[in-house]
Amino acid sequence: MVALGQTIDISKFLLAISSMNGLSDPAINNHNYRVAFLSYLIGKEISFSNEFLYNLLVSGLLHDIGLLLVHISEDIALLKNPSEKETKKIHLHAEVGYELLKKFPYFSKIAKIVKYHHYSYQEAISSPHIPFSAAIVNLADRIDIFIINNADPEEPYSNISKVLPKLEKFLNRQKGKTFSPKLVDLFLNKISHQEAFWYEILNEECLKETLEYLLKSFDNKLPSEAFYDLSQILAYLIDFKSPFTATHSSGVAQTAVSLASFFKFTSPDLKKIKIAGLLHDIGKVAIPLNILEKQGKLTEEEFNVMKSHVFYSYKIISRLNVDNDIIEWASYHHETLDGTGYPFRLAAKELSLGSRVMAVADIFTALREDRPYKKGLPPERAVSIIEELAQKNKLDKRVVKILKGNLSNISMQVEESQKRAKELYQDLRSIVAMYKEPKNL
Repeated sequence: MVALGQTIDISKFLLAISSMNGLSDPAINNHNYRVAFLSYLIGKEISFSNEFLYNLLVSGLLHDIGLLLVHISEDIALLKNPSEKETKKIHLHAEVGYELLKKFPYFSKIAKIVKYHHYSYQEAISSPHIPFSAAIVNLADRIDIFIINNADPEEPYSNISKVLPKLEKFLNRQKGKTFSPKLVDLFLNKISHQEAFWYEILNEECLKETLEYLLKSFDNKLPSEAFYDLSQILAYLIDFKSPFTATHSSGVAQTAVSLASFFKFTSPDLKKIKIAGLLHDIGKVAIPLNILEKQGKLTEEEFNVMKSHVFYSYKIISRLNVDNDIIEWASYHHETLDGTGYPFRLAAKELSLGSRVMAVADIFTALREDRPYKKGLPPERAVSIIEELAQKNKLDKRVVKILKGNLSNISMQVEESQKRAKELYQDLRSIVAMYKEPKNL
């Protein structure tokens, strides 16, 4: 595991965040992986520049990151029919992805590619500010949608010989209009007739293995301190799915840091617990919005689905190759000291102080927030409920005592942290308003 203060292999992060789209919508499972691979293959026929190819690969992985926040009918229609005429609305998720990624300097060039990946060839040639890489991702995106809509899902290799002529016809029909003629010709002449291409792109395990190898080959490592910024992006992706959770992870992270500081956590440990707070609900990407925003009590079946988010958080964060404390503190926030928590049913002796702090931070933040079925509680009332849970041996009494004794200062720090998240959420809402209201954000 990588500890803070060293460098982080970003390939694990990129593959994990890219895979979140498939959890959100099974219809696009592995779509980002295939677009990344296609973009890289096409780009390699143009240039061997490491920066160019790396940015293409990452842009392919992240091009639909905005779909985690907004879905509109045009997105779904395009999945079903890649030749369907696009409208302005198809750019919404690209704009949202751009706004998220541009906040992080490491992704500044990639953010621009993401923003323009649905612009047609005709639009791009009249706009010199649109990067050429966006045209590559656009082509790769449409090729993948076409392949998946035409390949046999049970035996994908069986009808390659039938899919290829249809794909050639589709691309040639759109050449010079939707797609760059040069890029279409490169794909058809250099890539599409290789059996190895089809065997790779239609085999999930081979594809993941190849992408990880390619990402590692560029040897792009981040200072691990910068992982906090990446964690913040991930938190926004989850929290912004609903206005009721827009500032939740920011609040949990700050509450956890404030509480941990009273237990004399070291500076590196405080950074780790902040990251854990930001990532703790990442598994909610797999939870349908109708459950997240249900008015009223969840049924037993719905609650079982809701509880799975913690397990998905554990699985996603475990892929990131980060310190084990981060994984545990983020993933055990619904465990209880009496062993009745979920999803691992851990006993008190298996719950470290960081995990106990996170549990209190999560409940305190949730109680303070509005939900479809309730209004947020004042701090004093929230602490009263938490004290009752501590008396029932659900939460650590030491942590609850610290919260109660420093309630005013902790509440002020949390409100300041949540204010920044709220401002970005409102910025994204203003973008959505320009395209008219989609289903979420």
